Amino acid sequence: MHIKKHKNKILLLLLACCTGINTYAQQTETDSLKQVFTPWALVRKSLVRDNSSDGITTPVDRSLFKDFLSGIVTGGYYRGFFYNRDMNQTYGDGPKRSMSVGDGYYDPTMFLYVGGNPTPTTSFGTEVMIGNPFQVYKGPGVGTAPGVSPFFSAVLRGNINTPIGNFFLIAGGIEWTKLTPFTFGANVGFNRYSIFERRPWDPAGNVKTRYASYYYSGAITQDNRFGTQAFKGFMLTGLINKINANIDVFYGKTGANGGINRENEVKPSQNLGVRLKKNFKDNMYVSLNTFNNFNRSDSLKSTNDVQWNIFTSEFSFKVKGISLKGEVGAGRYMSPTYPENWSEGVILDVAIPKKYTFIPLDFRYYTIGKSFTSNVANFNNTTIKEVYTGYQGLTATTSLQPFGPSLDNVGDLANNRMGGAVNTNFKVWKFMVSTGTQISAEKELISNSTVLNYGHRVNSLLWSRLPGYFPIPGMFGPNNRVGTYYRGAYEQVHLRDTLAGGKAQFKKFYNAFDFQLKYKMSVFNRDLYVNYLGTFSSVQKQFSAFAKFDNSAYIRAQYHEMDVYYQLHKNFILTLYGGIEFVKGNSDTDLGTNLLPRDQIGKAVGVGFDFTLSSQTTLYLRQRWFSFEDKNFATEKFSGNEGTLELKVMF
Repeated sequence: MHIKKHKNKILLLLLACCTGINTYAQQTETDSLKQVFTPWALVRKSLVRDNSSDGITTPVDRSLFKDFLSGIVTGGYYRGFFYNRDMNQTYGDGPKRSMSVGDGYYDPTMFLYVGGNPTPTTSFGTEVMIGNPFQVYKGPGVGTAPGVSPFFSAVLRGNINTPIGNFFLIAGGIEWTKLTPFTFGANVGFNRYSIFERRPWDPAGNVKTRYASYYYSGAITQDNRFGTQAFKGFMLTGLINKINANIDVFYGKTGANGGINRENEVKPSQNLGVRLKKNFKDNMYVSLNTFNNFNRSDSLKSTNDVQWNIFTSEFSFKVKGISLKGEVGAGRYMSPTYPENWSEGVILDVAIPKKYTFIPLDFRYYTIGKSFTSNVANFNNTTIKEVYTGYQGLTATTSLQPFGPSLDNVGDLANNRMGGAVNTNFKVWKFMVSTGTQISAEKELISNSTVLNYGHRVNSLLWSRLPGYFPIPGMFGPNNRVGTYYRGAYEQVHLRDTLAGGKAQFKKFYNAFDFQLKYKMSVFNRDLYVNYLGTFSSVQKQFSAFAKFDNSAYIRAQYHEMDVYYQLHKNFILTLYGGIEFVKGNSDTDLGTNLLPRDQIGKAVGVGFDFTLSSQTTLYLRQRWFSFEDKNFATEKFSGNEGTLELKVMF
């Protein structure tokens, strides 16, 4: 082996060892059972380098793993992320200047996988992590802060061929996977968002591909964390040949259910999930599914008296080009303070191609009852706070996402809600149009639902880092009404039109409308992409076919964002961003000292570049100038600028 040839790799590995850089192991979809059983075959989907060159809808993936010794494989990536923020106007008593190595979350700085095949049907892998998705749920101040202490784990994988079928067993490690929308997974919506800010799961590689792919297909290549959930424990996956059916069995823990007392897990907590999926021709299928979380309110109890359980059937059929997909089932929650109760869950999606309607149309109907609940599914829990906090464990203020009624985006789901949506995507000349509308309403009046939540899309990522660490214990800000979740911020609104005793007296109705326009042209023989996204949302106490723009809405919000990307060189992309948001409340919500409700405006302007240093290394720079102000709450304001630098190396 030539030392010179591998000098860069050796230096990078030494850097990882000296700084305690963490690693991640991923997995492919559980149905991908036809690939050769080796460690790299199981994890290569999550670690891909994008080598496609132009406007194609499916970028090319290439394995990052190379054989160093017979049966031993290694590979991964390094993601160095740095930011510097300078505030002209601080938010409350927040810091004026902040500098950070790392993005402030539990995302790994480095993935380094080393594994091998001791036999043709077994394999092992080793992982080293810092700030993994299980450690972070202990919260700040518990032991060593997230992102500092290393986390070591090992994963074993076995394969067996039987007359019945082919089966794989995975034990240990952290696997990223999903089952169905109602059981286990993460909502990806309709891929309508600004791509100015890079996400941790965005790969390195050809800088042009990211923008060409988003223009043509509405999506970009991302690793296995996107749309999945973290799971550790035992996983059995298999293909039963005689009946052409997949089977998946999960037993262990999820990131959100790592234990009620997450510092000293003296109260047992575990998850059990099962899916049996019968496959038909043309990718049609029917499955039976369940996912369950079991806890105990006391470590001395012999039974699980705190639990939620979901049982569903998922299906996908296609007739003459018309697609029908959905999931139907029932779920319950029970604890010593919440009597056992079952509720329904239904989601139906119908996709009609343009040969029938001139433009393609996607229709959705859904209804989810108040006791149909989960914290690892594709819908938000708005009814049972214990599900997020752990029974009599952490307090409600440490919930890592908004709890209660929220202004949802098109494509979002929530329990105790029923509604419908219409979406479409089509091309007119060089314009790619994506638009949709969603209407929903609460099924039952929850007497304590007197707090609304809404997100701050413009500057949301920046806002979530203002406290300086993640997750924060409860709300923060001058009026203690802003909370953070992973890479985002939301605000709470207290309603004033309540009954005696502070109970809600009206059901709420929700509206959301998206309009996205993407355009491509050539300037001096170089590609120029322009993306605009507008979203309009409202919540009110009466039904409305469209989002409200007047004071009949408790809260009404508008978000406008525009991205511009210009290819100055084949290895250099200039990026520009502009965003503005307006949020207004009515007199039934919080009032300022002048007895007027919210009247907010957030602004942002950004510039940056993507620069390919080599086929394996890319540099990303972003600079943002931002401001926020609530005209009727004098202390609710901030402004400043923030620069970020990301170096991503795939090896």
